[in-house]
Amino acid sequence: MTARTNGSKILTVASGKGGVGKTNITANLAITLSNRGERVLVFDADMGLANMDVLLGLTPRFSMRHVLNASRSLDEILIPGPCGITIVPASSGFAEMANLSMQSYTTLVQALQRLASRYDRVLIDAPAGIGTNAIRFSTFADELVVVTTPEPTSITDAYALVKVALREKPGLPIHLIVNMAETSSEARRVAEAFSEITTRFLGSSVTSAGGLPYDHSIPQAVRCQQPFVTMYPDSCASNAVRCISHRLNRDAGATVRSNAPVVEATNRITSWLDA
Repeated sequence: MTARTNGSKILTVASGKGGVGKTNITANLAITLSNRGERVLVFDADMGLANMDVLLGLTPRFSMRHVLNASRSLDEILIPGPCGITIVPASSGFAEMANLSMQSYTTLVQALQRLASRYDRVLIDAPAGIGTNAIRFSTFADELVVVTTPEPTSITDAYALVKVALREKPGLPIHLIVNMAETSSEARRVAEAFSEITTRFLGSSVTSAGGLPYDHSIPQAVRCQQPFVTMYPDSCASNAVRCISHRLNRDAGATVRSNAPVVEATNRITSWLDA
């Protein structure tokens, strides 16, 4: 099934392990792209344990469960998010949603393809791990962004995700984000080692989309149910996300409407980069 619809770019953000900041990065990356002038849709694909709405302090009336039981259309469950993004909320606490049948999955992605034509970018927040839903949504996308931390268990699980994704969809462009790095040097070391391993054993290189430092502004924003890029726009984490959005656009050959935020972000993050 072809992911891209009328030029829309579909990007899945996934992780081999839970708790690495995947959903938070997805939300803040979406807002950053929206602030750059893109029309952005966020599709919460963590069907059984959805928390995109909780992270952003939103209370949806309906979810994808209503789409699958045919009581609502995908258009009817859309909710507005911060800074102009639009969110497709998932369900939480329903086991059947965590293990979609092929028919249910096909129904959802066909509806998503129709909806995607109205947006410049669609970000899919995939469930963690290498379960059926995670791999389906990872390989549905035009490109896959894998989030890891420098911890060995996180890196090992990220490798497992990449291995399975490439087995299902050879040639899938994959990018790596290293979250919670102590320094940019650590993030670079992890990304370089990861790419070397995937090239050697899987025959496919993984490009680095950048890293995020461990930043106390992030948990503070989570507790307040606010995006850290809006609550703390000058923080190292916010500047790092802006750099990541620029790199993903550059790698994809997308048109960057203005490089001023990127230059500003690069200047402000110098202390972390030099560490």
